[in-house]
Amino acid sequence: MSSNVPNWEATINKVVTSKEGSLVGNVEATDESAVLVSTEGARTHYRIPKDVVEGFDGHAVSLNVPKNELEQYKTQRKEGFGEVK
Repeated sequence: MSSNVPNWEATINKVVTSKEGSLVGNVEATDESAVLVSTEGARTHYRIPKDVVEGFDGHAVSLNVPKNELEQYKTQRKEGFGEVK
């Protein structure tokens, strides 16, 4: 788990950007090992492992992978988020 984010709950509803700075979406929820990110209009959802998160500056969550590698994290809405925080 990434220690780059001391308070994961503070990331909820914040913007998520890829390694190259492209907009990915917004954080909807977190669990013990991942963050649930949805694109604008909630068309696509990603379950992104916390160790892929590079940091959080209080306004945006930055990832350490490029946007074109996020396909592997696509998921159905809230899949795997039984206890959404």
